[in-house]
Amino acid sequence: MKIFLLALMGTGLGTDDEHLIRIIVSRSEIDLALIREEFERMYKKPLIEWIKSDCSGPYRDALVVIVKGN
Repeated sequence: MKIFLLALMGTGLGTDDEHLIRIIVSRSEIDLALIREEFERMYKKPLIEWIKSDCSGPYRDALVVIVKGN
């Protein structure tokens, strides 16, 4: 799970959109729930809040919907 979190955060020099899309779209709802939990534990910030602050427009909105799940 940590590998996904590290890939999500990248190098800290902005968002690596290709990796972000690949990780979020390719994970099942169960994995996304675990990723959300671990992300918040490691970075002290909810994944959705990070997406909202680091991405923009329809791209951000789509990622938020996917990460929220059902």
